[in-house]
Amino acid sequence: MTQHRSIWTTSAPGTALAVTALVVLVLVVVRTVLRRRAGLPPRLWRATAALAAALALSLLATAAYVNAYAGYLPTTGSLEQAIGLPVTDQGGSGSGLVSEVDVPAAALGVPQGRTFIYTPPGYRAGAGVRYPTLYLIHGSPGRAEDWFNAGGAAQVLDRLISAGVIPPLIVVAPSANAGFFGDTECLNAVGGRQLETYLTSSVVHFVDSHYPTKPGWSNRSIGGMSSGGFCALNLGLRHQALFGSVLAFEPYGDPGVVALGTLLHGNRTLYAANSPRSYLPGLRFQHPMQFFVNVGGASGHGVSTVRALAQQLRRRGQRTDFRVEPGQSHTWTEAAAGLPYALAFTFSLVHPPSPRVGPMVRHA
Repeated sequence: MTQHRSIWTTSAPGTALAVTALVVLVLVVVRTVLRRRAGLPPRLWRATAALAAALALSLLATAAYVNAYAGYLPTTGSLEQAIGLPVTDQGGSGSGLVSEVDVPAAALGVPQGRTFIYTPPGYRAGAGVRYPTLYLIHGSPGRAEDWFNAGGAAQVLDRLISAGVIPPLIVVAPSANAGFFGDTECLNAVGGRQLETYLTSSVVHFVDSHYPTKPGWSNRSIGGMSSGGFCALNLGLRHQALFGSVLAFEPYGDPGVVALGTLLHGNRTLYAANSPRSYLPGLRFQHPMQFFVNVGGASGHGVSTVRALAQQLRRRGQRTDFRVEPGQSHTWTEAAAGLPYALAFTFSLVHPPSPRVGPMVRHA
């Protein structure tokens, strides 16, 4: 069975920015009208100004709704980041640093490879210390930096590392867009962009070549939200030589019927081979894996769908934590709420996790 997907799969910065751009455009029109009012009949000027003002208010209300629904721009600082200011560390000796690098792979159809990399507090290249790595995939529509802007990943990591709940680690947030607008589902498209190969080969190789990472699947994890959750689950299961843990927030069990047509050209064999809900029962596990599977309690039928995925993983004997975020829906606020628990489950130095991260409530 294919899961139906809402248009609001993730909170896209592009949506908020587009609305903001429209508001700015309307304000420019209003300003122009005011400048030219002397040349307009009074009634026509008043009608034009009223229409422009009403449109501006309508667009502002739409922007507020999008922001409230998606939980994408909680602060002015978030807005500053979304409009293009660099994502950096929060300052202080206890803070990690988020840097932007480019990892292109033109041969794979990825001309641009914006990637954001978090290095933990106290990180010094060449110091002889090696770190486990976590790859986080954004949703669609979305951008590489979403996990740091909307998901608050850097702040959560700083807190858990400082508290000794998890070890210092390197977190990599690559772009799953291949430099274009559109949903790739992290697949190797038939005759198109090879996102699966790009993420599991080019990006991983770049990180391991430029950062002091610990080698092996036991030190490498992958996570994601919404379509990124599907990416994490599918890539983690298909590339067990690379990954030992998966953090799946609001994941899907298949790439969706649209991807079947646009990315896989109707090839149902490829579709089944990239649908965890289909191949999990017969999948051969090369080593024990662990899975954190998370869903918002207000996600409707998504709760039962995600729970079914977690149950499949448990039936295959894999260590699996299924958690429901009460009152949350399919948004970045849900992913942000679940992230501390996902990190504690995956990387915890002490069992159970430190109570400083809040009560751990698990739902079977």
